[in-house]
Amino acid sequence: MNKTIFITATDTGVGKTVVSAALASILRSQGKNVGYFKPVETGCEPSCQDAVFLSKITGQHYDDVVLYKFKEPVAPYIAAREEGTEIDIELIINKIKGLQERYEYLIIEGAGGIAVPITEYQDRIYTYLDLVSQLSLNTVVVARAALGTLNHTYLTVDILKNHNVSIKGIILNGRSKTPSLAEKTNPELIEKMTKIPVITVCEKEKTPLLICIERLKNKVDLIF
Repeated sequence: MNKTIFITATDTGVGKTVVSAALASILRSQGKNVGYFKPVETGCEPSCQDAVFLSKITGQHYDDVVLYKFKEPVAPYIAAREEGTEIDIELIINKIKGLQERYEYLIIEGAGGIAVPITEYQDRIYTYLDLVSQLSLNTVVVARAALGTLNHTYLTVDILKNHNVSIKGIILNGRSKTPSLAEKTNPELIEKMTKIPVITVCEKEKTPLLICIERLKNKVDLIF
Protein backbone atom coordinates (compact mmCIF):
# COMPACT_ATOMS: atom_id res chain seq x y z
CA MET A 1 0.00 0.00 0.00
CA ASN A 2 1.38 3.39 -1.00
CA LYS A 3 2.10 6.03 1.62
CA THR A 4 2.16 9.57 0.26
CA ILE A 5 3.02 12.82 2.03
CA PHE A 6 2.77 16.33 0.62
CA ILE A 7 5.41 18.73 1.90
CA THR A 8 4.19 22.32 2.02
CA ALA A 9 5.45 25.41 3.79
CA THR A 10 4.52 28.78 5.18
CA ASP A 11 6.57 30.61 2.55
CA THR A 12 9.24 30.17 -0.09
CA GLY A 13 12.80 29.35 0.95
CA VAL A 14 11.71 27.84 4.26
CA GLY A 15 13.29 24.42 3.74
CA LYS A 16 10.79 22.08 2.10
CA THR A 17 13.50 20.56 -0.08
CA VAL A 18 15.81 19.88 2.87
CA VAL A 19 12.96 18.12 4.70
CA SER A 20 12.00 16.18 1.56
CA ALA A 21 15.63 15.14 1.04
CA ALA A 22 15.98 14.10 4.68
CA LEU A 23 12.89 11.90 4.53
CA ALA A 24 13.98 10.35 1.23
CA SER A 25 17.47 9.69 2.61
CA ILE A 26 16.12 8.02 5.74
CA LEU A 27 13.71 5.80 3.81
CA ARG A 28 16.40 4.82 1.29
CA SER A 29 18.76 3.91 4.15
CA GLN A 30 16.02 1.62 5.48
CA GLY A 31 15.76 -0.11 2.13
CA LYS A 32 12.36 1.37 1.33
CA ASN A 33 11.08 1.94 -2.19
CA VAL A 34 10.71 5.74 -2.15
CA GLY A 35 9.95 8.24 -4.90
CA TYR A 36 9.95 12.02 -4.99
CA PHE A 37 7.88 14.35 -7.15
CA LYS A 38 7.74 18.10 -7.58
CA PRO A 39 4.93 18.93 -10.01
CA VAL A 40 6.36 22.32 -10.93
CA GLU A 41 9.77 23.85 -10.31
CA THR A 42 10.55 27.43 -11.20
CA GLY A 43 13.86 29.27 -11.23
CA CYS A 44 15.38 26.54 -13.38
CA GLU A 45 18.36 28.17 -15.01
CA PRO A 46 19.85 26.13 -16.47
CA SER A 47 18.57 23.13 -14.47
CA CYS A 48 16.08 22.63 -11.65
CA GLN A 49 18.21 22.41 -8.52
CA ASP A 50 15.63 20.68 -6.31
CA ALA A 51 14.94 18.03 -8.95
CA VAL A 52 18.64 17.38 -9.51
CA PHE A 53 19.28 17.14 -5.77
CA LEU A 54 16.42 14.73 -5.00
CA SER A 55 16.95 12.57 -8.08
CA LYS A 56 20.45 11.81 -6.81
CA ILE A 57 19.02 10.69 -3.48
CA THR A 58 16.14 8.55 -4.77
CA GLY A 59 17.89 7.25 -7.89
CA GLN A 60 15.09 8.48 -10.15
CA HIS A 61 15.68 10.04 -13.54
CA TYR A 62 15.73 13.84 -13.47
CA ASP A 63 12.65 14.06 -15.70
CA ASP A 64 10.78 11.66 -13.42
CA VAL A 65 10.93 13.93 -10.38
CA VAL A 66 9.73 17.19 -11.95
CA LEU A 67 7.02 17.55 -14.58
CA TYR A 68 7.05 21.25 -15.42
CA LYS A 69 10.27 23.28 -15.47
CA PHE A 70 10.34 27.07 -15.83
CA LYS A 71 13.08 29.67 -15.92
CA GLU A 72 11.58 32.53 -13.92
CA PRO A 73 11.66 32.17 -10.08
CA VAL A 74 8.00 33.07 -9.59
CA ALA A 75 4.71 31.27 -8.90
CA PRO A 76 4.03 28.44 -11.39
CA TYR A 77 0.98 30.23 -12.81
CA ILE A 78 3.06 33.30 -13.74
CA ALA A 79 6.12 31.30 -14.83
CA ALA A 80 4.04 29.29 -17.28
CA ARG A 81 2.31 32.39 -18.62
CA GLU A 82 5.65 34.10 -19.18
CA GLU A 83 6.79 31.17 -21.31
CA GLY A 84 3.53 31.03 -23.25
CA THR A 85 2.44 27.65 -21.98
CA GLU A 86 -0.21 26.17 -19.70
CA ILE A 87 0.06 23.71 -16.85
CA ASP A 88 -2.25 20.71 -17.19
CA ILE A 89 -3.65 19.73 -13.79
CA GLU A 90 -4.95 16.40 -15.08
CA LEU A 91 -1.43 15.56 -16.26
CA ILE A 92 -0.06 16.31 -12.78
CA ILE A 93 -2.75 14.19 -11.13
CA ASN A 94 -2.14 11.27 -13.48
CA LYS A 95 1.60 11.52 -12.85
CA ILE A 96 1.04 11.36 -9.09
CA LYS A 97 -1.24 8.33 -9.42
CA GLY A 98 1.34 6.60 -11.57
CA LEU A 99 4.10 7.25 -9.03
CA GLN A 100 1.88 5.99 -6.23
CA GLU A 101 1.58 2.69 -8.07
CA ARG A 102 5.36 2.41 -8.49
CA TYR A 103 6.56 3.45 -5.04
CA GLU A 104 5.79 2.31 -1.52
CA TYR A 105 6.53 5.82 -0.26
CA LEU A 106 5.99 8.99 -2.26
CA ILE A 107 7.14 12.46 -1.21
CA ILE A 108 5.47 15.31 -3.10
CA GLU A 109 6.84 18.82 -2.69
CA GLY A 110 4.95 21.99 -3.47
CA ALA A 111 6.35 25.37 -4.49
CA GLY A 112 6.27 28.11 -1.88
CA GLY A 113 3.22 28.07 0.38
CA ILE A 114 0.01 26.09 0.16
CA ALA A 115 -1.99 28.88 -1.55
CA VAL A 116 0.50 29.40 -4.38
CA PRO A 117 -1.33 29.40 -7.74
CA ILE A 118 -0.49 26.65 -10.23
CA THR A 119 -2.78 27.47 -13.14
CA GLU A 120 -6.32 28.34 -14.17
CA TYR A 121 -8.58 25.30 -14.10
CA GLN A 122 -12.31 25.15 -14.61
CA ASP A 123 -12.53 28.97 -14.79
CA ARG A 124 -10.69 29.67 -11.54
CA ILE A 125 -7.20 29.86 -10.08
CA TYR A 126 -6.08 26.41 -8.99
CA THR A 127 -3.59 26.27 -6.09
CA TYR A 128 -1.59 23.62 -4.27
CA LEU A 129 -4.36 23.66 -1.69
CA ASP A 130 -6.77 22.56 -4.40
CA LEU A 131 -4.38 19.79 -5.42
CA VAL A 132 -3.99 18.29 -1.94
CA SER A 133 -7.73 18.63 -1.34
CA GLN A 134 -8.65 16.95 -4.61
CA LEU A 135 -6.29 14.03 -3.98
CA SER A 136 -6.91 13.85 -0.19
CA LEU A 137 -3.18 14.01 0.50
CA ASN A 138 -1.72 14.06 4.00
CA THR A 139 0.50 17.08 4.58
CA VAL A 140 3.47 18.24 6.60
CA VAL A 141 3.96 21.98 7.09
CA VAL A 142 7.54 23.28 7.09
CA ALA A 143 7.85 26.62 8.88
CA ARG A 144 10.60 28.98 9.89
CA ALA A 145 11.93 28.50 13.41
CA ALA A 146 12.66 32.18 13.99
CA LEU A 147 10.74 35.30 14.93
CA GLY A 148 7.73 35.93 12.67
CA THR A 149 6.74 32.32 12.19
CA LEU A 150 3.72 32.27 14.51
CA ASN A 151 1.33 34.17 12.27
CA HIS A 152 2.42 32.44 9.04
CA THR A 153 2.22 28.99 10.60
CA TYR A 154 -1.15 29.59 12.22
CA LEU A 155 -2.68 30.88 8.98
CA THR A 156 -1.27 28.00 6.93
CA VAL A 157 -2.64 25.42 9.34
CA ASP A 158 -5.96 27.24 9.55
CA ILE A 159 -6.56 27.20 5.78
CA LEU A 160 -5.61 23.52 5.60
CA LYS A 161 -8.03 22.68 8.39
CA ASN A 162 -10.80 24.72 6.77
CA HIS A 163 -10.41 22.57 3.65
CA ASN A 164 -10.38 19.32 5.68
CA VAL A 165 -6.77 18.53 4.78
CA SER A 166 -5.01 16.09 7.11
CA ILE A 167 -1.92 17.62 8.75
CA LYS A 168 0.54 15.09 10.13
CA GLY A 169 2.66 17.71 11.83
CA ILE A 170 4.84 20.79 11.62
CA ILE A 171 8.60 20.90 11.16
CA LEU A 172 10.43 24.07 12.17
CA ASN A 173 13.54 24.72 10.14
CA GLY A 174 16.58 26.95 10.44
CA ARG A 175 16.89 27.43 14.20
CA SER A 176 20.10 29.21 15.19
CA LYS A 177 22.93 27.43 17.00
CA THR A 178 22.26 29.79 19.87
CA PRO A 179 18.46 30.02 19.81
CA SER A 180 16.76 33.35 20.45
CA LEU A 181 13.89 33.60 22.92
CA ALA A 182 11.44 33.36 20.01
CA GLU A 183 13.13 30.23 18.67
CA LYS A 184 13.02 28.62 22.11
CA THR A 185 9.36 29.35 22.71
CA ASN A 186 7.90 29.03 19.18
CA PRO A 187 7.47 25.23 19.16
CA GLU A 188 5.35 25.12 22.32
CA LEU A 189 3.29 28.16 21.31
CA ILE A 190 2.69 26.87 17.78
CA GLU A 191 1.36 23.60 19.19
CA LYS A 192 -0.97 25.50 21.54
CA MET A 193 -2.19 27.79 18.77
CA THR A 194 -2.69 25.19 16.04
CA LYS A 195 -3.36 21.99 18.03
CA ILE A 196 -0.93 20.31 15.62
CA PRO A 197 2.28 18.63 16.89
CA VAL A 198 5.68 20.07 16.09
CA ILE A 199 7.46 16.95 14.88
CA THR A 200 10.95 18.35 15.24
CA VAL A 201 13.16 21.41 14.85
CA CYS A 202 16.01 21.39 12.34
CA GLU A 203 18.93 23.71 13.04
CA LYS A 204 20.82 26.10 10.80
CA GLU A 205 24.16 24.43 10.13
CA LYS A 206 26.77 24.11 7.38
CA THR A 207 25.24 20.70 6.67
CA PRO A 208 21.49 21.28 7.19
CA LEU A 209 20.53 18.01 5.49
CA LEU A 210 22.57 15.90 7.90
CA ILE A 211 21.08 17.74 10.87
CA CYS A 212 17.54 17.23 9.56
CA ILE A 213 18.18 13.53 8.91
CA GLU A 214 19.32 13.15 12.50
CA ARG A 215 16.25 14.97 13.81
CA LEU A 216 13.80 12.99 11.67
CA LYS A 217 15.26 9.49 11.61
CA ASN A 218 13.00 8.30 14.43
CA LYS A 219 9.97 10.33 13.32
CA VAL A 220 9.21 8.80 9.91
CA ASP A 221 6.31 6.71 11.22
CA LEU A 222 4.67 9.88 12.58
CA ILE A 223 4.74 11.38 9.08
CA PHE A 224 3.72 8.40 6.97
